[in-house]
Amino acid sequence: MCGIAGVVTWSEKFRIRRETLEAMSARIAHRGPDAEGIWLNHDAQITPEYPQVGLVHRRLAILDLDPRANQPFTDQSGRWIVFNGEIYNFVELRRELQTLKPGYSWRTTCDTEVLLVAYDAWGEACVEHLNGMFAFAIWDPLSGKLFCAIDRMGQKPLYWAAAANGEAVAFASELSALRQVSWIDTESDSGSLRTYLQWGYIPAPSTIYRNVFKFEPGTSGALSPTAQRLGSYSELKVFRRKSYGDAAARTTRELVLQTVKRQLVSDVPLGCFLSGGVDSSVIAAGMVREVQGSRVRTFTIGFDDPRYDETQFALAVAQHLGTEHHEFIVRPNAIEDLPRLAGVFGEPFGDSSALPTHYLSRETREFVKVALSGDGGDELFGGYDRYRAVRIAERFRSAAGFIKSMRPLWQLLPGTHPKSRSTRLKRLLSSIGLPQGERYISYLQLFDTRQIDELLITPDLHESTSSRQIMLELYENFVRSADGVRAALDVDRCFYLPGDLLVKLDRASMLHALEVRSPFMDHELVAFAAGLTTAQLLDGGPKRMLREAFADDLPAWVFKRKKMGFAVPIGEWFRGELREMLRDSLFASGSFASSHFQRPALEKLVQQHQQETADHSQRLYALLMLELWNRITSSR
Repeated sequence: MCGIAGVVTWSEKFRIRRETLEAMSARIAHRGPDAEGIWLNHDAQITPEYPQVGLVHRRLAILDLDPRANQPFTDQSGRWIVFNGEIYNFVELRRELQTLKPGYSWRTTCDTEVLLVAYDAWGEACVEHLNGMFAFAIWDPLSGKLFCAIDRMGQKPLYWAAAANGEAVAFASELSALRQVSWIDTESDSGSLRTYLQWGYIPAPSTIYRNVFKFEPGTSGALSPTAQRLGSYSELKVFRRKSYGDAAARTTRELVLQTVKRQLVSDVPLGCFLSGGVDSSVIAAGMVREVQGSRVRTFTIGFDDPRYDETQFALAVAQHLGTEHHEFIVRPNAIEDLPRLAGVFGEPFGDSSALPTHYLSRETREFVKVALSGDGGDELFGGYDRYRAVRIAERFRSAAGFIKSMRPLWQLLPGTHPKSRSTRLKRLLSSIGLPQGERYISYLQLFDTRQIDELLITPDLHESTSSRQIMLELYENFVRSADGVRAALDVDRCFYLPGDLLVKLDRASMLHALEVRSPFMDHELVAFAAGLTTAQLLDGGPKRMLREAFADDLPAWVFKRKKMGFAVPIGEWFRGELREMLRDSLFASGSFASSHFQRPALEKLVQQHQQETADHSQRLYALLMLELWNRITSSR
């Protein structure tokens, strides 16, 4: 697990300075504190036939700790690679490549060299052989192209930009590194601002910057002065449905255990995040089963607010499994921590669960370099309330008119807390009368279209390619071959997982140089889960397949207790310790909000929340992170 960056230029106008590469390296130093590597191929005259290439690598040493495995890494043909991530099947690939390339002289035992030799053997099709989480760039002087790729689920980030005339390209693991290149256009994109307000994140390929882009999951391609050719090598978006019948639970168990075992490869200590919920408990149980001769280390954090504290459940699971358990009670210093998070994301990011992920990663890193997590289990196996809400709404669709007529009554239900039953019930009832796609979007959006128009000073700003429309069309395409629940899970896999959850996990953990692996994101397991039926997922409660597959490994209460989610009491903080920070940030003279948002609409949001007549905690968090992002990037 590392940080990568680089620049290739085919024109003297965009000459690479070593100081630029050093500045890019400094911005991603937190991702790889174990070693730094910078390679610049030449300082001679730059021509289309003789391009200048600069590569940067910051290493977090996990496999083959020998310095000979440091990057940038080169092979016998003069190709160079910078690579971030882990190839879990690298041992099997190496055996295959030793047969295909019998004359190759291996210098390391790491997956980086396997990846470079795989490119030599299979060319751009090498990505189809990989099982792992990765982002990499290979400079191939033989073709004069820079080949880049990221994994099928989008677990590892890669940003890129090209000069206006295509005579230079740059890439990096994080936006802050890319901003060090002088010719990068960092003008904000108005359409991306609307996108951010709607979802709380900006889905790939867009970024907050008009001419800077993200690699989409399962994307690879060659960048050259004549073309930036990117395409999908993965077909995860078009899974075919199939019935597994009685074998579904057994297959679930086999695949989960297989991927846990696969992801235990490491030359440094590793552990497991454990909340006591279904997903992390299943992964911990899988680790205990696969690790022989040593105790699994598990890690959890807790808060003073019992509504957000799961330590008692994590401890009970740890005792049941016999793990070496570490528990941390966190008293957050959000005033210091929020700006730090805003900086590492590089663009506005409005998911407040990044904060507890940051705390858990910080504490875990004191003990291990690698941790497995249960992230992705909800999206694969139907864990969110919104999936059950979609199913319920479909059943009551014929009564939508009556339910809508009763709105004045059910709107009187007490409570504004987002976790309260009455709040969730009101949300369900208000969605029943909507068309299927719109109904599901109502569960995902942060601000709806009307609220965004009321908030923006220039409300006619529009998304260049509406992510809302893309999501609706995708939902409708999926629902034709399945039902509302399956379509919802598929949309989450394409949007929410790579755009929000996996981004949060990568940035918050790598801020502390902790590698976090997510077994549920193994593409073979994802492909299997995408073929399950709604009944197999939700009958008898959420995550039926995990319940049946691991019933003998965990206490029954793990599968029965109410899902809490990984969150912090940000709503209460905005009424207390963060009250002044929120107001001072949003209403300061010269703030981003003052030049983009209608002050009365902003005042209304803050007042309603602080007077407890409504809960706008996630909206206000997103607006605060937008403000902090703007402040940090404007000062650099």
